[in-house]
Amino acid sequence: MNRQLILSLLLLLTLNSFTFAQQPNPEIFLFSIDKNADKFTFSGGKNISNSPGYDNQPSFTLDNRSILFTSDRNSKNTNIYEYHLADGKLEQITTSEDNDYTAKDFDGKTLNFIREGSDQTMTIFKYDRATKQESRALKIKEPVAYYAYNTKGDALVWVRYAFFIHWVNTEKNINRFVTDYGQPSTPQLIPNTDNFSFIKRLPSDELWIYEFNPGNQAIRPIVQPKDAKLTYCWLPDGTLLTGSGTKLFKFDEKTDKRWVEIMDLASFGVKDIGRVAVSSDGKNLALVSNQ
Repeated sequence: MNRQLILSLLLLLTLNSFTFAQQPNPEIFLFSIDKNADKFTFSGGKNISNSPGYDNQPSFTLDNRSILFTSDRNSKNTNIYEYHLADGKLEQITTSEDNDYTAKDFDGKTLNFIREGSDQTMTIFKYDRATKQESRALKIKEPVAYYAYNTKGDALVWVRYAFFIHWVNTEKNINRFVTDYGQPSTPQLIPNTDNFSFIKRLPSDELWIYEFNPGNQAIRPIVQPKDAKLTYCWLPDGTLLTGSGTKLFKFDEKTDKRWVEIMDLASFGVKDIGRVAVSSDGKNLALVSNQ
């Protein structure tokens, strides 16, 4: 039995839903960022989800005015919610009886998100803000659990169960295998490029963050994740940001040889940092703390 099949079987045996590897009560905290040269200061630390259920997968809208996130507010299923930074208003976006995850602002008018059906089918959906209509965003049959889009309509997706990374573009009829041993981690769009990053496990069991260029289909290693964490994000200047325990770390490929600690957030009530997201203007950080 090959290693890929073993990994897939272990996943099926240990997971009953898409909310794998999550703590019972993840909460979303919002921080302001002040960056002076290479020094970071974080302030605020407001719990914006403040719910006893599952709150996770924050992302900023393109105008940086709100945060989209996944929340379980009825103990039955997850839907997409939006937190407005200006007034703290919380708005429910989707009302499906299925499970919706990982919402991202596509173009200011349309949101993308993952929908997991009762039969565990999973793919990217799109939500039209004006009409409130939903439809499938991808035509591929593979179950997509994590994704990222660039400005050209390319999507880099993680295929559930297979642990494959695919490059997909529906308009160009592209669905191309990129690599195997991709890890269950959201691909990221690298700032100021149309390239993506993703996490791959090597035969040696080392984890690496890789860059994928859709133009020439090249992949290259960037850095090993801090403490084998599968969650990270990019700052607008091309610096990587991640959390481990209560601490934040950064990695700048131009200047750093290793992950550098920049702040301990324990005093804000943060306990175990999971997903992180930074606004495109670099002024705000949303992070998940597994409470």
